[in-house]
Parts: sequence; structure tokens; C-alpha cells
Amino acid sequence: MRSRIARRRRVRTELGYGAFLSYSGDRDRQWLPHLQRTIERQSRPWYKPPRIRVFLDDSGVSIGSQLWGKIEAGLARSEWLVVMASPEAKASAWVDREIEWWLNNRSVDTILLVVSAGKLVWDEQRGDWDPELSTALPARLSGRFAQQPVWKTVDPLRPDNGAVPRPDIDNVALGIASVVRGLPEDDLKSEGMRDTRRNLRTARIIAAVLGFLLLLSTTVSVIALVQRAEATRQRDHAVAQQLISQSSFLATRDPFGARLKALAAWRIDPTPESRLAVLDAAVNPESGLLAHTWPVNAVAYSPDGRTIATGSGDGIVRLWDTTTQRKIGAPFIGHGRGVTSVAFAPDGKTLASSSMDGTVRLWNVADRSQIGDAFNPRSGMMHSVAFSPDGRTLVTGGDTDSGATVRVWDVAAHRQIGKPLGGRGPASGAQAVAFSPDGRTFAAGSFDGLQLWDANSRAPLGKALATGGLGIASVSFTRDGRTVAAADTDGSVTLWDTSTRKPVGKPFTGTGSWATSVAFSPDGTMFAVSHYDGSVQLWDVQRHSPMGQPFTGHTSTVTAVAFSPDGSTLASASNDTTVRLWDVRAQRQAGPSISTRNLSAAALSPDGRTLAVIASGTAVRFLNVATRRQIGAPLDVGDQAPTIAFSPDGKVLATDTYGTRANVVKIWDIRTRRQIARLVHAHTTSSVSLTFSPDGRTLTIPGDSSLRIWNLATHRQIGTVPGAGTSDIVFSPDSRTIATNTADDKVVFWDAATHRRIGETPLAHTAQILALNFSPDGTMLATASRDNTVRFWSVATRKQIGEPLTGHRSGVTSVAFSPDGKVLVTGSMDQTLRLWDVATGRQIGEPLEGHDDVSGAVFGPGGRTIVSWSGDRSVRRWNVDATVDPVHSLCAWARGAFTADRWRAYVPSGPAYRPLCGDVTG
Repeated sequence: MRSRIARRRRVRTELGYGAFLSYSGDRDRQWLPHLQRTIERQSRPWYKPPRIRVFLDDSGVSIGSQLWGKIEAGLARSEWLVVMASPEAKASAWVDREIEWWLNNRSVDTILLVVSAGKLVWDEQRGDWDPELSTALPARLSGRFAQQPVWKTVDPLRPDNGAVPRPDIDNVALGIASVVRGLPEDDLKSEGMRDTRRNLRTARIIAAVLGFLLLLSTTVSVIALVQRAEATRQRDHAVAQQLISQSSFLATRDPFGARLKALAAWRIDPTPESRLAVLDAAVNPESGLLAHTWPVNAVAYSPDGRTIATGSGDGIVRLWDTTTQRKIGAPFIGHGRGVTSVAFAPDGKTLASSSMDGTVRLWNVADRSQIGDAFNPRSGMMHSVAFSPDGRTLVTGGDTDSGATVRVWDVAAHRQIGKPLGGRGPASGAQAVAFSPDGRTFAAGSFDGLQLWDANSRAPLGKALATGGLGIASVSFTRDGRTVAAADTDGSVTLWDTSTRKPVGKPFTGTGSWATSVAFSPDGTMFAVSHYDGSVQLWDVQRHSPMGQPFTGHTSTVTAVAFSPDGSTLASASNDTTVRLWDVRAQRQAGPSISTRNLSAAALSPDGRTLAVIASGTAVRFLNVATRRQIGAPLDVGDQAPTIAFSPDGKVLATDTYGTRANVVKIWDIRTRRQIARLVHAHTTSSVSLTFSPDGRTLTIPGDSSLRIWNLATHRQIGTVPGAGTSDIVFSPDSRTIATNTADDKVVFWDAATHRRIGETPLAHTAQILALNFSPDGTMLATASRDNTVRFWSVATRKQIGEPLTGHRSGVTSVAFSPDGKVLVTGSMDQTLRLWDVATGRQIGEPLEGHDDVSGAVFGPGGRTIVSWSGDRSVRRWNVDATVDPVHSLCAWARGAFTADRWRAYVPSGPAYRPLCGDVTG
């Protein structure tokens, strides 16, 4: 019996705490136990343990080794540190030590301030606390917050009987619980009311069951099992909702945690809401955020891609796990001034760092120790460092009093090889160095230009290559060593052929802001360049064009960029004290846009491989979507053609041209580029929409007051739909129903066989309907309107489904379902594309930007890409692979890091562990 009790006590003490209350003074000691009980009792059913456990030490004795061990254990098992700010806490060594432990082991973002006495004053100009007016602030919290945090002040309650005011404990408890659980205070209040009603309901049920036990014991067993299952279901649902809220909150703070929590919510309670959380997490273009406290000047990946090294202005080098985005072990401390560059040796076991203190240091990655003495030219500062491919040689660049700019070092002997290389004077300082992959050449960039050197003889290979700009800030070789890129401070990047020493095409020019760093992708097809304005741009080397819009998450100058060894992630370091990891493929354009000159119409083939565009007068061009190259010769349709459409089998193209007396629809064999039919219809204004039925048997042609239906086998008109003059027509997937929009902002449904009107939607849109489309199963219709909204309609009842989709800031011009019907893409005059979760009607991720007014958008085969075209005369292709199977995307991203231990660290107690990924590893 005693052993069982002891085991239970051990299990209890190992449970974690939601909050740790740090305080000082007799005044707070008197009411904090009440606060502790109130938080733990707050909105919880009587039959469940506290949702939040609170650690509070009320012994009141001085700090000793035994007591500090207890305090430290409580801190280690707590998720949030709640500092009861007061003049007593400000002067308390105990509180200072608890805060010091927390800052060394946790994030400052998990510190909550509650002012119990005195006051806190934030100085917006300084971006920190006002040291004179903040009488309640512990000194160790000064300079720790990147932006003004939210804090809560204890309001006193004044009893009606004139007694001494006492703290409003319920309000403080509600505020703390709201932050710890990641839920708004109003939701917590509502939750408490729901739990109270549930408690009463459960109590009545249990009372009835207990009474019935006297008669039917077997029935009681069944009821007990049902109740247990229901209680488990409700608990799991509550935990899943908490995880969903926390995942949203952590999206930019801790992407690893956000993605794990979203996936856990889906495994625990697979609802539309938890699936949306998984979608949002999967399409988040930021793979992670590595937070520092000083500006970050350098970043590098280890050869195996599992580790990132960063160097910051505080002179410290840190290592990070690329999967979890967490620090690894102790930092490297030794430099006296800011770190300017970091580089891994080819074997990944050694790390080199250069600094403004004029030294280069080598570090043992495994045991975190410095290897030998620092490389020290004894004057000036070091800007850049690079290993040779065999790891035996190190090349450094910097400014020195003697004017020497480049030095070569023997790594094993820690000695300089030969004399310093380079020119003299302040303009010759080497800002950047890099080794070619074959080790025969290294490059040095300076204010004088780009100089190539023979690595064996250390002799210059010809004269310096002048870029015509203000000076070289960064250099990078392709993996084959044939090309070297030089980023100029004038904002341009020039590529040079290393064998001919001639530029490869014209310089790449972007925003005009100073270029600070450049890095080639491992396959050499693209490079990334960072700018002084905080942006990072990807460039397609072959097409000499930008790839999508710049990455713009940083709030200050980006100082360095580096690709992961597999090319899937880009790391960018910034003066805003962060390193951001960007998913190169997620929700970004799959290659540069397709230039179409005077685009007036476009259509995507059913297999998603070919795009037909009318881009100049009477010619139709066929473009390969993947390669962005033209296929064969243009098709001359003879007259101006504002409308084109592919047949369902992709073999035929229809074009609608108009003349002075009649409109002519021409049918073309795409393979032979020959006309195979000519359908003449009465003169109307130019047609806007030609629509093939999904079975490929008929073609609809709109007019002013009727809809004409043609048989494609006989090339004859087989009927008209009077009163259906329209610009937008869609067939249901089974070809039995036609939907058209009307001038009074409704949708009318027609029987495709009898051409009779079979129903209409009520008036809901407040402006013109610009596009409509059936879901793949034919049960739903989506309409897009100039009123900035999209609405879903039941085809069977003609009634609206749910609330309209809102988010676009201007008229919505296109709407299309993914092949599985779970995702919707919309294009708008606000120059964005947006993805929507059909089940919940909520937007997925951030808008896709890069167009002017969007004219049309459709999903490619499998729903993994989107092709869109725009009034800016361009066609763009977007990678949305993560929306097809978001669970697989998250698991592939995590690369096996979503383990049972991670579950226990991130998921509240209660639900049993479920494997998050199974066999999915990448």
C-alpha cells in the first residue's frame, strides 16, 4: 500500500505547471494562495483535474540550496512565468534569480507581467521600459522585450461595508488563464458557464443511473461506458480546440510547435476546424523563426543540413536544430565584438567565425570548445571567412591598417600562408570571400571590384572584374564552379563566367536597395539576394527574371542569406535580431511568370499542361505551362477573338470571333492547327464565354437574349434557351444542368436536355456576379461578385450554404474548385489570389500576390498547382502542393521530429498519444 501511494505521489510531482508565480513581499504572499486556487478552479468540471496547475512557493524563507532546488524544479516544469511586479519584487534577489533562470532556459515571450503595486511605463521612443517611471519592474527585464508586451494591473475591490480594499482576484485569475491557455477571456467565461451546465446535467444523469443500479445492473454498465466515452470525446474536443488556438498563436513565433499542435489537434479530434489548422500550418511560407537579442550578421548551414550556425552583434555564435528551430547546447563565446561571418568545414565538425574584433576563431562543434588560438592579424577587422573544399585551408577578408585585404591560413597549423594579398588604402578592404567548389580558385569582393585568385600560387587571375557599382558586398560560386555571383551595394548582382572572366548576361537589378548578400541554390538554377530594405528576392538564372514576389518578413536590413543543402529552405539573417527560414516552394510561384504581351483571353487544357492565350490580335499561342515555352506555331484564327475554350478531351479548341453582321465560332483541331467546323450565329455583342459540356457533346454560345446550344458531332444548333442571355455559363459535372448568371445578380438553373428553367437562387449578392463554378461532385455552386464576396449555393435546394466568403478588398473575378472539392481558389481586382477551405469557409494562409487585376485562375491536375492570368498580361503558375495532403506535407517537413516525446512536450495531458505521422518521413 505504501509503495502504491509513493508511486502516485511521484507521478503527481512530475506533472507540469501552466504558470509559475514569482513574487516578493508579505502583501502579495497573503492573497496569492487564493489566486492560485482560483486559477486552478477556473472553468473546470468537478470530475476533471485542473486545466492549469500553478506553482507557488509560500514558505517565505531565504534562498538556500535545498529550497532553490525546489524552485528550479518548478520553473523547469512550467510553461509561463508570471511575475508579480512590485517595488518589493524589483528589489528581490529571489525574483531576480527566477527571472534569470527563465531567460536562460525559456523565451521572454512566455513571461507575463502582473502589476500588484507600483507601475510599469513603456517608452515608445526607446522601445523599452522607462527606467525612472517603472517602479515595479525587475531590472533584469529591461531591454528584453522586442516590442511592448501586454501586462495586467491588479485592480482593488472596495467592499460596500467600507473595509480595506482587496485585490480583484477573479479578474487576475481570468487574465492569467486566458494567456496560458491561449483563449480570449470572453471564451473562458462562456466555457465556465458551459461547464457549469454540463456539471449539472452530468450530476442529474449520474443520480438517475445510481438509482437505476438497484434494478438493472447490466444497464448501468452500458450507461457508464457511454458516459465515459462521451466524457473522453468532450475532453478530446476541448484539448483539440486549445491546440488549434495555440497553433494559430505560435504560427510566427514557433512554427515547429504550431505545426505539431495543429497535427495533434487533427489526430485527437478530426473535425473541419482541426483540418483547417493543419492546412494553415502546412501552407505557412515561413519554416521558422530563430530569435536573437542582438542584430544577426551571419548564417550558415551545416553540410548535412541539420544545423544552422548564426553570428550576432553580441559577439556570440549559436547553433540551431533546423527541424525544431531550437538552440543546440551552449553558445560559442570568445569574440570581443560582433560576429561578421560563419562557415562550416566540409566535414561539419569544425566551425569558423570572423569578427569585428579582427580575429577568426575555430570551434569544435561537438564539445563547444575553441580549437587553438585565434587567427589574428593584429589590426583592423575581419569581414568574411571561407573554407577550402578539403577543409585544410581558410581564406579571410577584411580591413587592416596596412591595407592587406585577403589572407590564406593553414587550418591545422593555425598559421598564415605567405604574405597578405590585395591592395592598399581604405577602398581595398575585402568585404567577402568564397572558394570555388574544386578548390582551385577563390574570389574576393571589395570596393575595387571582384578579384579571382589561384588557390595554389595565391596569384591574382588577371585584373579585378569591375561591376560598375559601389563595391562588392558578397560573392557566391555555383556548385560546378563555372559561375560566380557578385552582389553590389548599388543593388545589382552580376554573374561572371570563371573561365572567360566575362559577365553572363546583364546585371540582375531589383528594388534598387543596396544588395547585402548573395547565395546560389545547390542546383545553380536560382540565387537569392538580400537587400538593405529588409527584402530577399529569388532569381531564375536561366530566364534572368525574379521568381515571385520578394520575401518581406524582416523589419530591418537583411545581412546574410544561405540555402539549405537540399535547396528547399532559405535562411536569412537580419538586423531585426531574427533569422527567418523560408520554404522556397510553399505558396510561391513555380518559376517566373509567362510573358504574354497583349493578353486578351486564356484557357488551360484539361490535363493542365498547355495554356492557350490570345496575346496579339488574331493569333492563338500554345504554351507549355511547366517549361513556359511556346509549343509549335501560333494559330491564326483570322479575326479578333476575345474568347477561347478547350474541349474536355483537350483535342479541340473553340474560338469566338465577331464581325459587322454576325459572330462566328470556329472549331480547330489543335494537333493539325486546322479548322474543322464553323458555327455562324446572329450578330450580337462579342461573346464572353464559350462552354463545352463535360461529356464533350455540345457547345453553348451566349447571346444578348438567348443561349444557343450546338451539337459538336453534326455542327448544328439543337436548341436555344430563351431569356438566358449571359456572359457566364457553367455545366454541372454530369452535363445535365446549366447555370447562368443574370442581370439582376442571380443565378438561374436550366435543364440541359429540355432547355427549361428549373430554378434560381434568391437575391443575395449586392453587385454583378462575375464568375460561377460547380463543385466536382455537382452538389454545390460557387458565385463570385463585384461586391467583393463569394457565396456557396446548394444545387438541390437553391439556398445559400453558410456565410459568404469575405476577405478580398475588391471585386472577385474568378472562382474554381480543386479536383477533390476541398479547396477553392478565387482571383480578384485587388491583385491577389486567395485559397479557401470549403468545409469551414475560411481563408487558408496568406494571399498569393504578384498580379495586377486577376482575370482567371484554375487548378492544375491533382490540385497541386494553380495557373492564373491577369490584366498585367502575364500568366503565373503557383505551387499549392501542401493543400492536397497537408498531413503528409507537415510530416515530410518535420523529417521524423514529431515523436512521442514531442507529443508529451506540446500536447496537454489527457488524450492518449497518437502517432502523428506513422510511416510518413519525407
